[in-house]
Amino acid sequence: MKNLLLLSILFICGCGAGNPVLDAMVGGMSVTKVESYFNLDEKQEKEFEKNVEHDLKRLKQEQLQEFSKSLRQFDERIPKEKSDSIILSEAFDLLEKEYTRSSGYFKNAAVKLTNTLRDEQFDYFENRVKKEIAESRAQSVQSKNSELKERYRKQILFWVGKMDVHQEQALDQFIRKGQFPWKERLDNRESILNSFMAKRRDSAKLRAMAAQFMTDYDSLRTPEYAQAIQNYETKFKGFLNKFWSSLSSEQKQQMQISLNKQALEIDRFAAISVTDK
Repeated sequence: MKNLLLLSILFICGCGAGNPVLDAMVGGMSVTKVESYFNLDEKQEKEFEKNVEHDLKRLKQEQLQEFSKSLRQFDERIPKEKSDSIILSEAFDLLEKEYTRSSGYFKNAAVKLTNTLRDEQFDYFENRVKKEIAESRAQSVQSKNSELKERYRKQILFWVGKMDVHQEQALDQFIRKGQFPWKERLDNRESILNSFMAKRRDSAKLRAMAAQFMTDYDSLRTPEYAQAIQNYETKFKGFLNKFWSSLSSEQKQQMQISLNKQALEIDRFAAISVTDK
């Protein structure tokens, strides 16, 4: 649900390829991708990677084991939940909370990187993001919805296995009627970009925005997007709760297996020294 805009691209080196939770929590945004947005030089890359590793160490020590503990609690609940349970929407809320909490750990790396950016790197970044916004505006809603559906399908496959025909139809219907706020999201991205660029000459304001983006992204949203995404997430959680009632016993068992496997992977990742990577 989170956008890859502005300093969210600072959100840590990849460490869980193919793993939706680790990719969302601490992965997917490699140092290489940061370089592609800001055109960092070798010195900046090395310094950024060092700062990210320092922040990652804190995340491992302070947060990840608590997250794996929460996943195990959901695992234990599954056999006891009734058909009208809201366990899936509660799990969604947990992932959102953990994503936000974890991203805050990389505030220092983000702030320090902004301090090193040169004028031509700000311009490079602005042009790159504006191009992406323009391309996304030109893309049809149907195409965007198709991509969104595929992302949801992969997530569902990861957690509960293959969907049956009725579940596929339910997902199709939600994508059509849920109306993800594509326009508001792009307007929001453009607004944040403009705000970021306006602060490029004021280092104190720039640092403050970088920190705010990592620790309280929602507060930077435009009112229109904040309301639109809140409405969408309400519909999405309603879909999840109905989807739970359609799960077979085999799918629930698979969800338990996936939760336990995920918790073990997070525990293993938390135990790995950053220097061992």
